[in-house]
Amino acid sequence: MATITNASLSLAHDTTKKIVNSVVRCTVNFTALELCQMKSCKDARLFKLKCQLWGEDSGLTGADDFLFTYQTVFFFPDATPTGSESRTFEVLLGEGVLDEDWGQDEVYGKLILTNLFSLVQVTKKTNVVHHSF
Repeated sequence: MATITNASLSLAHDTTKKIVNSVVRCTVNFTALELCQMKSCKDARLFKLKCQLWGEDSGLTGADDFLFTYQTVFFFPDATPTGSESRTFEVLLGEGVLDEDWGQDEVYGKLILTNLFSLVQVTKKTNVVHHSF
């Protein structure tokens, strides 16, 4: 199954405008068999990559808070399938979207790669950004 590597989140907060530029980057690495399938079936949608933002919680429940889903979705194969594909998700958000609790917030990106044939999913968390929104 494909893997996700180099997952990173960066948040640039403009306190004057009360907005945050949120960027998640990653690399999707396909196996030799998956690459062969993508090259043979160029018109098929075999994989889907989406990204979400979550608030990390270490409280009693331990349940992280869902914050946002990027509208951009990437499908594979693309026009030139390769074994390693870099992707970037970027959005400008109001700071309130990332204000998940009182005090300092802990935000991470969650990348979800779905094999559309088997419906098996691979997920990868980015680094956690600590900041008050």
